[in-house]
Amino acid sequence: MAAAVEISATPELEAREPSIQTALRRFEARLNTLQTDELEAVVEAATRALEQDEQSMPAALVAIGGTRGFDAAKRIELEIDVLMRSFAYRRELLAGAFTASQVAKLLHTSRQTPHDRLASGTLLAAMDQGAFRFPIWQFDPDGENGVVSGLPAVIRALHVSPIAKISWLTRANPMLDGETPLSCLKAGQVDRVVALARAVSID
Repeated sequence: MAAAVEISATPELEAREPSIQTALRRFEARLNTLQTDELEAVVEAATRALEQDEQSMPAALVAIGGTRGFDAAKRIELEIDVLMRSFAYRRELLAGAFTASQVAKLLHTSRQTPHDRLASGTLLAAMDQGAFRFPIWQFDPDGENGVVSGLPAVIRALHVSPIAKISWLTRANPMLDGETPLSCLKAGQVDRVVALARAVSID
C-alpha cells in the first residue's frame, strides 16, 4: 500500500474551479486505497486531465459522458474512475496467480524455466508489483508441458499486452457461442480459438 497522500488545488485553479476541492477530497480517499504503481498512473492521468480540452478527451471518457463539455473537476473524476475500474479488473484477473517460484515448484523445474517459457510464449504471465504473475488456470497436468493444450499457440497468435491476453482468454466471446476461449481450448477446439486469436490481434 502506498503512503497516505494529500492533494489540493492551486489557488489559481481553485479560483477558476470552485468545486475542485470537494472533488479532490473524494479523489484523495480513493487514491489512498491504491498500490504505489497504481497511484503513479492515476496521478499522471489526473495531470493529463487538467491539461485536456474537449477536443483531446480520451475516447473512454467520451464513451462514458458523451461529447458534452466537462470542467476540470469532472474530467479528473471521469478519468480516475476509468483507471480505478481498470486497476480493479487487473487485480481480479491476477487474483491467486502464481509467482515464478511457485510455477517452478509446480512443474518441478528450475527457477529460471518459468521465465524462459514466458519468453518463448509457452506460459502466460503479467508483471505486477515488480514480479511476474502466472494465472493458475493455464496449468493442466494432462496437457503438453503442463499447460492447457493449445494455449501456447494462442499466446503467440495474440499480439496484445499480457493483461489483454489474460482478459481475452477468460471472457465470454460471442464468436465462440458465448463460451470463453479458455473453455473452448479445454474442449479441444484449438484451431477455432487460434484462428479467432489471429483475427482479433492488433499489430
